[in-house]
Parts: sequence; C-alpha cells; structure tokens
Amino acid sequence: MKWEASINEIELNKLKSQLNPHFMFNAMNSIRALVDENPGKSKDAITQLSNILRNTLQMGKNKVIAFEEELKIVNDYLALESIRYEERLKTNVDIHPDSKQFYVPPLMIQTLVENGIKHGVSKLTAGGTLEIKTDIREDKLYIFIRNSGQVDPQKETDSGFGIKNTLQRLQLLYGKSASMKISNEDNKTVLTELVIPKGIVE
Repeated sequence: MKWEASINEIELNKLKSQLNPHFMFNAMNSIRALVDENPGKSKDAITQLSNILRNTLQMGKNKVIAFEEELKIVNDYLALESIRYEERLKTNVDIHPDSKQFYVPPLMIQTLVENGIKHGVSKLTAGGTLEIKTDIREDKLYIFIRNSGQVDPQKETDSGFGIKNTLQRLQLLYGKSASMKISNEDNKTVLTELVIPKGIVE
C-alpha cells in the first residue's frame, strides 16, 4: 500500500507540473493578443494574471484546495477572458452556499472552464455563454459547467490535454468516488459535469 501511495504521489505531482505551464501558455497568449490592439486593456489583463499567479503560487504542493480558493482563480480567469472576448463572452456563476465545505484539486475547475471557452464559445462568430453552477447532493459537490457550442459524439471527449489531465487526477485522488463527463445538453449547449466527494482535506 505504501508503494502504491508513493506512485500515486509521484503521478499527481507530475500532472500538476504539467498543468501550470499549460495554463500559463494560454493566459500569456490571451494577453499578447491585446497588447497592440488595446494597451490599456492589456494592462488590466496583466493585473488579472498576476492575481491568478499569486493564488496558484500560494497553493504550494497541496493535492486539494478549498473550493472558495479555486473559485477566486476561476473568477480572475473569467475576468481575463472577458477582457479578451468583450461582448462575445457572457458569464453567469451560481454557487450553492455549502460548496465552501468542499475541497477540490487545484486548477481543475479552471481547466474545465478554459476548455469550454476554447472549444466552445471562441469558435462561435457571435460568441456565447459560459455558466458555472454548483449543487450539493448526498455529501457530494456537483459542478455544472455549461458553454455555448457542441461536442462531436464521434470523437473522444478526453482527447484534449486538460481533459486527460482532469480524468487522471480524479482517478488518483478519489478512485471511483468522483466522476466527470462532457455531453451535449441540447443543440446549442455543452454540459460538463464534475462530481467531487468529501474526504480529502489539505
């Protein structure tokens, strides 16, 4: 058991070390796109990115962080993307008050939100909506992320780096107690559903 735990720890650290450069690359690209077009807004974007980096650095090597801390990062990320997409991105966040009792893997929700914008909203000429909603059911945190767009059911939804990373981290941390799935809720909306149990606290 000790050997298995050590292997899991190594794998989790490996996944987290992959995640930060991936996130940084996309965030810097967002800012770069603004520099020539609107220097003032690019300064605002740098401020948002600084907030995100400060929070992520404070996480240290935690396997999980308080949901509220993750939500701060998500809100800063959405503010950063709203500067980039302007009226093409509309956001809505509806959080169950008891969500604060849960802990979640660092940057996991942010990664799924980023996925929804990158593969959904950004591909639509008129843009679209990104919605985050949480609920508590039987001592589990349900996180629903809806974004304008469609996923191709003929293609594997875990083909992207962020989705593969999310699935691997969930399995290593929670086994079968946690889950994630992505599907078309209707002909205009993609639904990502993430289920996190109580139990792991840093």
